[in-house]
Amino acid sequence: MTGQGGEVMASPDEIKAELQQRFAGWQIWYVPALGGTTWCARPWPLISSQSPEHLAAEIVHAHTEAAAEWPALTNRTDYAVTAPGIPQPKSR
Repeated sequence: MTGQGGEVMASPDEIKAELQQRFAGWQIWYVPALGGTTWCARPWPLISSQSPEHLAAEIVHAHTEAAAEWPALTNRTDYAVTAPGIPQPKSR
């Protein structure tokens, strides 16, 4: 792909791969559209569930058991202040 000045530009897939390398823990994608490309990102994990109760349990699990696997998750101590349903970490 070449730009207006003739310089070689990276393809959207190459740009996406570079962004994913730079921002571990984020899902990145793009949507080509008339007039340009829309770029999107969301932190992993994407959680879906069959009920609000199960969703809440999965969110609590992500913050208590699996946070190290998903770097995009906010620190549980910080999150618990604004989300009272997330239990505070136990002091050691």
